[in-house]
Amino acid sequence: MSAHDYLGKGAAFPFRFTGETGGVAVSDGEPPEHAHIHESIRHILSTRPGERFFLPEFGSRLHELVFQQNDVVLRALAKQYVVDAIKRWEKRIRVTRVEFGQDAVETDRNVCLIHITYQVVSNQVEGNLVYPFAREV
Repeated sequence: MSAHDYLGKGAAFPFRFTGETGGVAVSDGEPPEHAHIHESIRHILSTRPGERFFLPEFGSRLHELVFQQNDVVLRALAKQYVVDAIKRWEKRIRVTRVEFGQDAVETDRNVCLIHITYQVVSNQVEGNLVYPFAREV
């Protein structure tokens, strides 16, 4: 059994059952630890603090920016909220860069694509994720 056979596997987010066997869907990909990390980041950024009963501080403050204009202030706050939340709740990685998509279509649709580049602490491998922050309720 190699390290990739078990590293980074876990329950998929959002939690769901597989159609074939009725078992719990598992996150795995190439490499498997990145798929699990991506799901963890999405989970952290899409959860508002206070939503989890037994861990009320879990999540990020991105939801506070829903009604902000899509400008430099929004991007600066979003960057800070992303870095703070990931640093606190995802200890397997270190965020190295946070950038934003500048496409006019995104601005018109009130979507801000957040490009997150990170480094896995255990093996120094870089990875990236694009998180679509929708500025609508």
